[in-house]
Amino acid sequence: MDDLKVLRELGDETPLPDEAALAPARAALLAGIAERGPVRLRKRRSRYALVGASAIGLAAAVAATITLLPAGQPAPGGEAVATSTSAVVEPVTDPVRLLAFAARAARAEPAVTPRPDQFVYTRSDTGTNGGAPREIWLSVDGTRDGVLHDHGERIPLPGCQDGRAVVIKGTEVLPGMTEPCEPLPAYRADLPTDVDGMLAYLDANASGEPGSVNARGKDVLALINESRMLPAARAALYEAAARVPGLAVVPDARDAAGRPGVGITWPVPSGSSPEAEPVVIVFDTETYELLGTNFHAITAQAVVDQAGQRP
Repeated sequence: MDDLKVLRELGDETPLPDEAALAPARAALLAGIAERGPVRLRKRRSRYALVGASAIGLAAAVAATITLLPAGQPAPGGEAVATSTSAVVEPVTDPVRLLAFAARAARAEPAVTPRPDQFVYTRSDTGTNGGAPREIWLSVDGTRDGVLHDHGERIPLPGCQDGRAVVIKGTEVLPGMTEPCEPLPAYRADLPTDVDGMLAYLDANASGEPGSVNARGKDVLALINESRMLPAARAALYEAAARVPGLAVVPDARDAAGRPGVGITWPVPSGSSPEAEPVVIVFDTETYELLGTNFHAITAQAVVDQAGQRP
């Protein structure tokens, strides 16, 4: 069979669409080109035959013939068909800019509002457990019993009800013994969603001396490692962290699972051991989503109905 002859016959039998039929496809094509930035195309006369295709199919076929090459790169025939300079991505070296990107990514996340009786599940890799993951189930409202699986042990995490919680020794519950407590919700719906409010919250709940960069870093980590919050609150947290002095970018950072990313770090406290390793908060280099730290990599997080349930 002569395939070219059949194709020519089909093309001759199929009429070309009129201008009105092509208008939607042309608009879609031009919009796609506009999003890619200024492009210079070689003029070429072409005739397209539609064989069982729609006008949108024609637009896809036209788009497929446009090859975006690096700036100054010639086409196979030696002529520069298209030029684009938007493909070059510069590494982020400014900590304020990096945290601004992370805040924007956080703000774009869909909001999830769990029920008070549910649990926040987090699976992580600490790099110290022979490959076995750390798994934790924390009560959304802090009143229900959670559980931690770590280093082959199952550790109960008592909830706080009516100001009392059962006492744990090692991995065992001490029968009949309770102690005073306050609920520690794993879902923080109470956190501010603006940067000034978040700064005020961090100052009021600081774990170290005023002005301690190390303490502020730990306070930020405590909120993002194994708990959930509104996307706007997470964004405000990153924006508040950007105002901490002394931050630095680690362009070739890796989390505890070995995943590459870009990181934020701060100096170790004065008087620390010479072997002390700075904490690095690691973000994905493309999406700027949180990966974890060089000590604790978050590999999964979800809301589940029961402690011990996996998504």
